[in-house]
Amino acid sequence: MRRPQHWGTMNDSIDHPAIVRLRAELDAAWKGIGALAQLEDVPRDRVVAELRTAVPDVASRAAREVGSDAVVAEITRYAEAGAPESASAVPAAVIWCDVVQSASEAARAAR
Repeated sequence: MRRPQHWGTMNDSIDHPAIVRLRAELDAAWKGIGALAQLEDVPRDRVVAELRTAVPDVASRAAREVGSDAVVAEITRYAEAGAPESASAVPAAVIWCDVVQSASEAARAAR
């Protein structure tokens, strides 16, 4: 799947800084998942673990700043783009789904 065209652009200045940070984290996670096939098993597992915790953490903090609805909507936009293409040895779609689902849950749970 292709990333949405707005990913990586710097004209997000009208958005809240927490949403901009969330976009940067989601974009980095998407790119990182696409590069997992290049890593050995042990480093790959550490990267996946980091992705599964870092993105939900940023989503939770963003939800406390701007509200969960805005954060979940942003995560949904990224989720709809689909997983990055990857070698068959790496279940990129499963990892991406886990990351965005965990991030959405963290955003909804933030108080």
